[in-house]
Amino acid sequence: MTAAELPPGLHPDQRLEARVVTYWVLGDLLTAAVVTGLAWFVGRPLLAEHWRSWSDTWELVLAGACLGMLVLALLVPPLAFARWRYAYRSDLLLLRYGILFVEERAVPVRRMQHVDLVRGPIERLFGLATLVVFTAGNEGSAFRVPGLLVARAQELRDRIVEARGDGRL
Repeated sequence: MTAAELPPGLHPDQRLEARVVTYWVLGDLLTAAVVTGLAWFVGRPLLAEHWRSWSDTWELVLAGACLGMLVLALLVPPLAFARWRYAYRSDLLLLRYGILFVEERAVPVRRMQHVDLVRGPIERLFGLATLVVFTAGNEGSAFRVPGLLVARAQELRDRIVEARGDGRL
C-alpha cells in the first residue's frame, strides 16, 4: 500500500528520538575517518608511486573528496532526522524517510512475518534501539525504524505482536 492510497489522517507524524542525530554523526564520522584515512595514507602513496599521471592536481582532488566525505558525515544525519517520521495506526506501520528521494511506506500487520529489536554497542550507549520488521514479499522485505528509545521500541513490537494475535512473530 502506498501513502497515496491511505485514508486521510493516516500519515506518519511521530519523530525519532533527537539523540539519534549524535549517534548517526558518530557512526558516519567513524566510517568517513576510516575510508579517508585509507585513501590518504594508503591509496595516495600507492597512486603516486605507480600512476605516472599522478600530480598535485590529483592530490587536491583526493583531499577534496576526503574533506567532502567528512562534511557529509556531519550534514546528512540532521537532514535525515528532519525527514524521518513513523506511526503505528489501524494495523499499519507507517514510515516516511529520505533526503533527496523521500519514501513513504504503509506496512500492514498481516504481511509482517516477524519483528526484532536491534541494539548495537553505540545504540546501547545512547539508550536507543532499532525496530526491524520483516514482511512477506520480495521488494523491501525488511523495514527499519531507527532511533527509538528502548521502551518505545518494545512497546511498538508488543503492539505489532498483539495485533497479529496468533503468536507468529
